[in-house]
Amino acid sequence: RFRREGNEMISTPAAMLYRHLLAEAKRINHYNVREYALRRVRQGFQECRGLTGDAATAAYEQGKRDLELLRRQATIYNMYPVERSVMEAPRPAF
Repeated sequence: RFRREGNEMISTPAAMLYRHLLAEAKRINHYNVREYALRRVRQGFQECRGLTGDAATAAYEQGKRDLELLRRQATIYNMYPVERSVMEAPRPAF
């Protein structure tokens, strides 16, 4: 979430974590893995939206562990290039 304070946008740690998770997921070259990671990040944050207190802290810590995991996975997946998926291929002009 972002709060507006004067002319500045102040972001919460959870919002920063969300953006970092999405950025790491977008780095993955494999279409199916990338789309799955993006979907899971969005879904996970949606599920944890109303958490407060210790539950929110635990979810945030799990998110940080997931970010490290996603970074490792992105590095590994990007070591082995694959052909572009049919879903990624540009559409032919008719």
